[in-house]
Amino acid sequence: MNSFPNNNSNFISKIDRIMQSKMLSHAYIIQVGNYEEDFLLVKLFVKEILCSYNRLSNDIFSCNLCNICSLIDSNSYPDLYIVEPDGKEIKKNQLAGLQKDFQNKSLLGQTRVYIIKEADKLNDAAANTILKFLEEPNDNIVAILVTTNRYRMLETILSRCQVLSINSMKKNIVYDNEIIDLVNYICEGESLFINYNDIIDHILPDKVLANERLKTVEEIFVQYLEKKNTELSQYLIKLSSDCIIKYILIIEEYLQKLQYNVNYKLWLDSFFAKLLVVSKNV
Repeated sequence: MNSFPNNNSNFISKIDRIMQSKMLSHAYIIQVGNYEEDFLLVKLFVKEILCSYNRLSNDIFSCNLCNICSLIDSNSYPDLYIVEPDGKEIKKNQLAGLQKDFQNKSLLGQTRVYIIKEADKLNDAAANTILKFLEEPNDNIVAILVTTNRYRMLETILSRCQVLSINSMKKNIVYDNEIIDLVNYICEGESLFINYNDIIDHILPDKVLANERLKTVEEIFVQYLEKKNTELSQYLIKLSSDCIIKYILIIEEYLQKLQYNVNYKLWLDSFFAKLLVVSKNV
């Protein structure tokens, strides 16, 4: 039997209730803290779905020894399909095998499950393909999309999935006065340009610090939405959840652009302008 940290008891209880109530959805987004550590719990959910002994016994830890559970552990169960990024993204052609296999009936006559690991890395074409799967659900197919940040997912995909969270131990966010000022400026909107010189001289003077500090700001926003970080709530409380999610998506977009050979000042000006558009529509 696998042992899991006590902080995951909520997740385990939720999936147990789902199975006992026979209210299994056709699609789930599971937000994890760490792919390697938390994927065991994702597979535990898959075992609950696919292992008949688990279902009949009403004990989530009752099996893990049968042939089905062993095949799930080794990623070789015929009705379990796992997709992972090819490089930096998940491409449409990676889903071709999934589409082909799932057009046919299960060889075992049971529920089939597909897992998309790092689902926030679906490119546009792949995301649209998955969206079609979710819009026309099959009673015997369950989708599990795994991500470390559900706010990076398309809203159209999010709206069609049940969301579960694995409460991995979150790393403590370390931030200094510059980070506090940056969060305040973003929340104030126009302060980004009012304090432009201070930002470019001290807070985000180059690409390296911009990358590091904006990732910290993103994590602050995410943990605030999940009610796990209230230390900067005096600034964030001014914003709606929808606004904060839009800020997260903009930060993600511009962090990706920063990886290329861009003119840093033009990148920064464009980034601030896009944040300002959101703040003016609040």
